[in-house]
Amino acid sequence: MTGALTTAPPGVVADGGPDTPDGAVRVPRGPDPVGRAVRVAWIVLGLQLAAMMAWSVVLYHRWGTTWDFAIRYQGWWGIAHGNLDPYVSVAGHYFWQDHFEWINWPLAPLSRVWPGALWMPLFQDVMVSAGELGALYLVVDAVRRPRWSGRLPGWVAVGLVTLLLVANPWVYESISFDVHYQSVGAACFAMLACREMIRGRIPLLVLWVALCLACGDIAGTYLAAVGIGGILAGGGTRRRGAALLVAGVGWFLLSSAVGGGRGSSFAGHYGYVLSGHPLPGQRVGVGALLAGMAAHPLSLARHLWTARTQLWAYASSAGGLGLFTPWSVLPLLVLFESGAGQGSSLRSVPYENFGAVLFVAPLTVVALAWLCDRLHAGRFAVAVARGPRLLTSTALPVVAAAVLAVNALVWAAVWIPHVPGNWLRVSPAAAAALDRVDHLIPADAEVIVSQGVSGRLCGRRWCYDIAGDGTPSFPVRAAETYVVVAPFDGIESASVQTQLGIVADLAGPLHAGLVLQRADIWLFRLASGGQGRVTFLPSPTEPAWAGRTATGTRELAGPASTWRLVQSRQAPGYLLYGTEWALAPGWYRMTVTLASSAPCTVEVWDATAGTLLARRQVPSLEAPAAVQSDVAVRTQRSTRIYSGWGPFRFLPRLPPASDSIEIRVWTPGGGAVALYDVELQRIPSGRS
Repeated sequence: MTGALTTAPPGVVADGGPDTPDGAVRVPRGPDPVGRAVRVAWIVLGLQLAAMMAWSVVLYHRWGTTWDFAIRYQGWWGIAHGNLDPYVSVAGHYFWQDHFEWINWPLAPLSRVWPGALWMPLFQDVMVSAGELGALYLVVDAVRRPRWSGRLPGWVAVGLVTLLLVANPWVYESISFDVHYQSVGAACFAMLACREMIRGRIPLLVLWVALCLACGDIAGTYLAAVGIGGILAGGGTRRRGAALLVAGVGWFLLSSAVGGGRGSSFAGHYGYVLSGHPLPGQRVGVGALLAGMAAHPLSLARHLWTARTQLWAYASSAGGLGLFTPWSVLPLLVLFESGAGQGSSLRSVPYENFGAVLFVAPLTVVALAWLCDRLHAGRFAVAVARGPRLLTSTALPVVAAAVLAVNALVWAAVWIPHVPGNWLRVSPAAAAALDRVDHLIPADAEVIVSQGVSGRLCGRRWCYDIAGDGTPSFPVRAAETYVVVAPFDGIESASVQTQLGIVADLAGPLHAGLVLQRADIWLFRLASGGQGRVTFLPSPTEPAWAGRTATGTRELAGPASTWRLVQSRQAPGYLLYGTEWALAPGWYRMTVTLASSAPCTVEVWDATAGTLLARRQVPSLEAPAAVQSDVAVRTQRSTRIYSGWGPFRFLPRLPPASDSIEIRVWTPGGGAVALYDVELQRIPSGRS
C-alpha cells in the first residue's frame, strides 16, 4: 500500500516528506481515517472468522454433514492413508473426477495429525475470510489512488464494503452446507487473483491463480470471468486479463476433457439450452452446450427471467450496484454458471452463488463512487443540474451509502436468524447416539448410512449413502457391513417411509443384528462376507416399533415378528407418531396392527397441513389384530417454505411435491397397548 489520499490544494503538501519543494506551504499530517477504518474492518472480519469457525465446529459435532461432505472426507481419508488415487464409493467415481479439486492432496494429510474431518470446514472458513480481505483491499486500493473521488469519503467506502460482506446471509448459508472448495474456495482465490491482476504483482498473481485452479473445474470459469473483466477495464490490466481468460478457459476444457467434471452435472444444469432434454446420466460435452446456447438464445433469456427473484436476492443483498460496472462480468457469469444454470431457476443452495456475493460487494462501492463523481462533474452533471438538489448535494454519497447499508442489514435481519434452523437438524440426543455409532463401527467395515448424517462416517474405504426413494441397493465390499438409519434427523432426501422400511427389512428378512438403538438412531450389522448386494424393497407398511413415541418404549427382544411398541407411561398422550408417507391426493386404506386392554384412538393426519383426516375409536383387543379404515387425502404441496417478505424475498428450494401423511395412536393412559406395524395402501375408491 502507498501513502494516504490527500485533498490538499496545489502548492500545499503534507508535512514530513523529505522531498518537499522549497516555497511550498507545509501543513501537519492529520489523522488517517481510511487507515482507522481498515483496522476496524480487520477486527470485524476477524470476529466474523471466529464466529464462522465456531459455527462449523457446532455443525460438525451435531452431525450436520451430508453427502457432499462425505465425498470429500472419503477422498481425504484415502489420501491420508497413502492412496493417492482414492475411489469415492459414495459418489461412484474417483476423487479427482468429482470436481478436479487438486487442492485436497496437500491438505488431506492433516487429518492424520488431528484425526477427523473438522479440518475441511475450518479451511473453508479461512478461505472465505481471505476472499473477504481481498474484496476489502480492492476498495482500499481504489481509495488510495489519486483518481478516487473525494465525494465518497474513503473511510465510508471501507466501512460499507465491510458491512456488505459481514451482513450478507448467503455467506453463512454457504459455509453451513458441507464443504465446497470448487465454488467457495475458488471464488475466494479468484478475488485475490483479481486484486493482483490490477496491481500487477506477478508472483502473487501466479500463486492465487494456481490455488484458484486447484479448487476445481468450476474455478476455471471464475478465473475466466476475472480475465474478461480485466480486458474490459482496459489499461494495464488488459494483457494480464487476457492471460487469466486463457488460463481459466483452458483449465475448464481440460478438466472436462479428461473426465474431471463428473460432479458438475452439466446435463442436469444446462440441459434446458439443448434442443432436446438429456436423459438422466447422459453425458453432455462443452461443445454441445455452447452450440445449444447459440441455437436457443431465447431459452437462456427465459430461464434468467424465471430466476429474476433469485438474481435479485443475491445481487441486492451485496449492494446491487456492482452489476453495473465493467467488472460486473464476473458476478453475471457466476450467477449464470452456478445458479441460473440450475433447472430449478436459481433455487439452489447459496454456495453455488457465493462468488457473485463476494464480487458484487466491492464493485458496488466502486460503482457508487463513480456515480457520485459523474453527478458532480462532467456532461452528466450538467444534465441533472436542473433536477432535485439532492443529486448534486455533497451529502448524496453518504446518504446513498447509508441506504445500501440499511438494505444489507435488513437482508441480514430477515435471513440470518433462519440459518440454524436450516442446517442444524440433528438433535443433541441423536448426535450423542451417532458419536456412539462412530465408535462401534470397525475401521475396515463397510457403512451404509442415511445421507443426512453420512459425512463423518465416510472416513473409510467403503461407504454408501441412503438417498432418495425407490429400491435402494448397495454393493457389499467388506466382510462386515453396518447400516445406520436416521429416519427423523438430518437433512434427508429419502422419505421416512423408505428409511423405516429399511429398518424393517434389516430386522426381518435380512436377519441383521441390532447393535444399537438410541434416540431414533438405528445401527445394524450384516455378516455379508464381502460379496453380492443388499437390496431394500419398498413397502407401504412401516414398523410401528420404529416410529416415534411420547408415552411408550420399544420391546426388541426375540425375532423381529414379535417386536413391538408398548405403553410405558400411564398418562394420556401419543403412543405412536412420526410414521409418514409422502402421498398424492386419493383414497387410501389405513391398517394398524395392535393389541390393547383398553380403548385407544387411531388418527390419520396431514402432517404438512396440520389437518386431521380421520379418527377411529378402537375397543380393547386382547390379541393382536388389524384395524382398518379408509381415508381420503385431498391436499397437496401444503409445505410453506420461508421466503422472506417484501423486496427481501427469496425461495431457496421448491416445496415437496406431496404432503406427509401420518398415522398416530393416542391412548388415555390406562391399560396395556402394543403396536406392531402400520400401513397406508392406495385403493381405487373410498368405499369397499
